[in-house]
Amino acid sequence: MFMKRLKAALETDPWVVLDTETTGIGPGAEAVQIGVLSSDGDVLMDTLVQPLRPIPPDAVAIHGITNAMVAGAPKISEVCDELRALLTDRHCVVYNAEYDLGILKSSTNMRGLLIDWSRTPLSWLCAMRTYAEFRGEPGRRPGDFRWHKLGAACAYQGIPVLDAHSAVADCRMTLQLVRKLLAAG
Repeated sequence: MFMKRLKAALETDPWVVLDTETTGIGPGAEAVQIGVLSSDGDVLMDTLVQPLRPIPPDAVAIHGITNAMVAGAPKISEVCDELRALLTDRHCVVYNAEYDLGILKSSTNMRGLLIDWSRTPLSWLCAMRTYAEFRGEPGRRPGDFRWHKLGAACAYQGIPVLDAHSAVADCRMTLQLVRKLLAAG
């Protein structure tokens, strides 16, 4: 299902790869970095983003982005128009699309910006779910497939895991993984 949808969308329409690094995973988490690549691998966006609240130490330990690094960064309100322009009329491929879509919604809503990110691109395509389906390991529920972290999926597929948890680096790994999935059919 996910593989068919990914292949059909990416063969006919323009697409980009997006990734965010965040303040955490719970409610109220915000973007602290946004990366977007074209389907050719060109960097279209690579920006730090200043959150409303401090970045917790456990998040810093994962991505290495500190409060000092984002102190002078633009706010989400200053990058959202450019981001929307990059996503409009394209499919948006994300490793865990539901999460990153939620982060964009949370980040803009917390700043009082009512943007319907779910309708900005042509579609949100989840590379994580597509890879899980491709890999075929049973999930927790009948008919579901086990999800894999991006680094683990790439390592299993022979894709170098470089600078993990940097938005652009994660976009590059996702792009390579998607290309491999499309080639496998």
